[in-house]
This record gives sequence, C-alpha cells and structure tokens, in this order.
Amino acid sequence: MSFGHKRLIFGVSALAAILGASVATTSGIASESADATISAADDASLLAEAGLTPSLADRLTTPVAEQMIDLDAADAAETGEDVSAESQAVAINDSHDDELECLVRTISNEARGEPYEGKLAVAQVVMNRVASPLFPDTICGVVYQRHQFSNIRRHQPVRSGPLWDRMVEIAIDARNGVSEPVVGDALFFHAGYVRPRFSRTRERVGQIGAHIFYR
Repeated sequence: MSFGHKRLIFGVSALAAILGASVATTSGIASESADATISAADDASLLAEAGLTPSLADRLTTPVAEQMIDLDAADAAETGEDVSAESQAVAINDSHDDELECLVRTISNEARGEPYEGKLAVAQVVMNRVASPLFPDTICGVVYQRHQFSNIRRHQPVRSGPLWDRMVEIAIDARNGVSEPVVGDALFFHAGYVRPRFSRTRERVGQIGAHIFYR
C-alpha cells in the first residue's frame, strides 16, 4: 500500500472518529470507555494529520443561522404595495367618511366656482382651524360652528360628475396635508365684495380668486 493511500485512509478514519465523538456528546449518550472520549486538543491533532485546517473544521461544526423572512414585506415587495404605518394612515384618510363629506361640502359651498388654488385654500383654512386650539378639533365641528360658514347646512351639492370628483380629491389632499400650503396658516377668509369685522384686526395673508385670507 502506498504512503498516499495510507494517509488518505488515516484521514478518513480520523474524521469518522471526530464525527462519532460529536454525535455521542450532543445526543447525551455516555461513552463506554474513557479512551473513547476525544478532547479538543485530540480533535485538533487528528484534523491536522488528516489534512483538515481549523478553519475548515469550524465550517463543518459551526451552526448556520436561519434567515427570517417577513412574509408581509415580501408580499408587499412583489405587489408593489406600501405597507408602512404612514401609508396605512393615508389610506384610512382616503376613505369617504362623514369628516371628508363635511370638508367637500364646505369647498362646494364656498368655492365651487373658484380655480383649483381657491378650492384648496378654503379646504386648508378648515384644516388650519382643526389644528388650532381656538376652534373645534374635528372637521365637521369647524364647518358647523355657528356664525362661521354661511348656508352650509342648507347647501346640497351635486354628488356626481367631474366637479364633485375634483372637490373630493382636493379635500383628501388637504386632510392628508400632502398639498403645498397656498394660504399658510390662515384661519379666516371672506369674499372680496364684503368687509367683515375680523378683517380690521386680522393680518391679511393674500387673495386667491374671489377670496381674501387672514391669519
């Protein structure tokens, strides 16, 4: 038998002895003889004689960490759906509920004949009031506050067609705060042909269409 064959057989035998000792230890089975117990130093010596490096031994015995997969995130990546908390909140605010209805009715009542910026400005004033401690903290509370928005309770808009759909879109954008502010922090407005009392004490922000806005 050649020296190379002997070295190969010895190496295989050494590796088998190591694997056998590892199985006995991890399975809780006691060795029948103290001579059968292989120490860490013996492991290193046998591996060296078998031509195995310590780094290779580490790769053979080191457990592989399992990769955790977020199935929801994987589904979202596949469908292109944004499942973040922010997107979920926006999706909720996109629903046509009573609060959105109040905002759309106000846009229709006050600015249905105004350009896009004029409609958005009215909606933003309502949302500014919701955020202000000086006014109710809901859209409907602001809209139906006494002596604020004239004729709002009697106003019955046509709830179909391109104009209605456009006002709904503007209301959603204003409620979600995704549109650029066109009147800043304005809290009041009036038509240019009237001069209410608050216009004498409030700071004027500017005019959009037929309305003048104040903070």
